[in-house]
Amino acid sequence: MSINDFLGFDPRTTEASESFEGRQDPIPNGKYKAVATSAVRKQTKKKDGWYWEITFSVIEGEHEGKTVAHRFNMSNPSEEAVAIGRSHMRRYLDCIGTLEPKDESELCNIAVVITVGCKKDTFTNRKGEQAEGIFNEITKIDSASSEPPKAEAPAKEPSQVPPWQRRA
Repeated sequence: MSINDFLGFDPRTTEASESFEGRQDPIPNGKYKAVATSAVRKQTKKKDGWYWEITFSVIEGEHEGKTVAHRFNMSNPSEEAVAIGRSHMRRYLDCIGTLEPKDESELCNIAVVITVGCKKDTFTNRKGEQAEGIFNEITKIDSASSEPPKAEAPAKEPSQVPPWQRRA
């Protein structure tokens, strides 16, 4: 299997993550139907890696229009961070139905369900001071498809009774 040049890894070799761990006025914990409105490949602050920052916009309900971003770490000195980022990206790709996107547009505009949580965190404000706030984080992404997966019919064992002796 080869590396997908666009994504920077082969999602077929990465297990999709079940859970995920963004900045603005937080929305309450819960599940929200959303679409990715932007997918930007960014370099880390230390310039020793890169990640995808995908911004999701809520498309239904009281919080319609609010956004939550998630960073998918693709390259980093921490192997654990990369494994988590790739696993999260694989999960997202499964939910949008593609393992081989060719550009950013193929990562956007497909409805998914994001599970959002709130967390308390510290950050450096614009004045360079340490501050504390409540921020949203995406803890899970699911497909927005309302249809449950179709179960395969169990294979029938061939009958041992000859056709002319079977009762209808």
